[in-house]
Amino acid sequence: MIRTARTPFLAALACAVALVVALLPSSSPAASRLPSEKQWHQDVRKVMRGSWAYVDSRVAGSHAKLAINLDIDNSSVASHYRPGTAVPAVLRFAKHAHRLGVALLFNTARHDETLKAARALLEKAGYPVTAVCGRTSVKEPVAHGKQRCRAHFIKQGYHLIANVGNHVTDFSGPRNYGRAYKLPSYGRGLS
Repeated sequence: MIRTARTPFLAALACAVALVVALLPSSSPAASRLPSEKQWHQDVRKVMRGSWAYVDSRVAGSHAKLAINLDIDNSSVASHYRPGTAVPAVLRFAKHAHRLGVALLFNTARHDETLKAARALLEKAGYPVTAVCGRTSVKEPVAHGKQRCRAHFIKQGYHLIANVGNHVTDFSGPRNYGRAYKLPSYGRGLS
């Protein structure tokens, strides 16, 4: 009789342990498949190839208030490889556009304190920042925040000639920008 009483207890204990193990945080499969930093930079350069010529062609003869919409994390500034440093190909592109009079508008999923610190982070990384827009709170869906920020920039009179980001949410909603530069996220491993 003792054996029979212990068997259901042990079975229940084994189930509880299995559930706890299943709920423990684990590294994302996508994160474990991330390439080297060198490969990431090569992949970003490939996406940005031709971006200078594109901006040159859009600026030539234009009298509009031109701007580029840029995501921050792992698009403009690294947050996985060497956090806080500029993504070189994107920084060169942004500086080139800025020299031609194009505004640099940063659009991020950040909110609260991280949003307040974003401008200083970008400037420290070498970006000339025109404006930064982010989510109103953690409750605002990322895609909604990105769309709201682009609409906000457009209401301020900017004509968005390019959009740089590394996630689908950076490009969702109305296509109210020119060329899209979709940087690698490696299955959302770089968030």
